[in-house]
Amino acid sequence: MSAPLSAVPFSLRRGEGAAALLIWNLRLLAGPLWLLSFLIVIVLSLFCNPSLMGAVDAAYWGERFVALLSLLLLPPLALLEAGGIGEGLLSKKQRHETVFVCRWLISAAWLAVLTALFYGGAALMGADFELPLIPGVFMTGLALGSVALLAAILLGGLSGGYIVVFAWYLLDWMTKGKWTGQLYLFSMSDGTWNTDKLWLLVLALLCLAVSAWLLPRLIKKRAF
Repeated sequence: MSAPLSAVPFSLRRGEGAAALLIWNLRLLAGPLWLLSFLIVIVLSLFCNPSLMGAVDAAYWGERFVALLSLLLLPPLALLEAGGIGEGLLSKKQRHETVFVCRWLISAAWLAVLTALFYGGAALMGADFELPLIPGVFMTGLALGSVALLAAILLGGLSGGYIVVFAWYLLDWMTKGKWTGQLYLFSMSDGTWNTDKLWLLVLALLCLAVSAWLLPRLIKKRAF
């Protein structure tokens, strides 16, 4: 259900204020899934034995597990837009594309925080790894989450998005990038930064652009 109009900042009701738009969407997004993702980071930190973690192990845990947190954060954005959590109010004054990109950026920022927390905690407990692993894992997560988001929009449900992205994930796990080339998810498995991660970032941004353009049009089409 949409929040009551009185709960929306006055500047948003007037269609003004980038900061107000950011704060309003932050209030919508910071919920159970964010808490769950934070708890998962804590659990992963306990299981990975950071005091004995080297660069290879740090990359392994990051690319294969921490990056998956994006699937809790990004694909549900499709449901926020279609389900109308605050959207009925915002859409009167803000473009759908603006609201969607704002929500994606907020979710991406939380993913960055979670990634930094995992590696920061590991470093404090004795893990030894190169700092470029952190943005590499973040880019991997962005790609996974954004592809799942776009697939969910195209297929009309979260389950479709998850099926697509887990097929990619399992394919890379089993074939070690034989079929995906520069979009190989685990390219830092040797414990060092790999520039192929930049291709994953490009893929994530392309999925964002297509999703932001496509979703409002699909919502309008399905309404008729």
